[in-house]
Amino acid sequence: MNYTAVQGGRLLSFNTTLVLLAVCCVSLLLGFSWRDKVWAPWLMLASVCGLLGLMARTIYDLLARG
Repeated sequence: MNYTAVQGGRLLSFNTTLVLLAVCCVSLLLGFSWRDKVWAPWLMLASVCGLLGLMARTIYDLLARG
């Protein structure tokens, strides 16, 4: 079921949102698991920024809808 809350497809579909959420969480887990490496804090930073960006886009689209 490809559900979008906003007509015209401006809001990400539920499946796309879940896939992006899973990718961000897995990369956060990988960065934390190898936190002694040089690249790990940057991966965790990118993961957190991705999660915040995903939440911000969803909130913005839902507020723009009303």
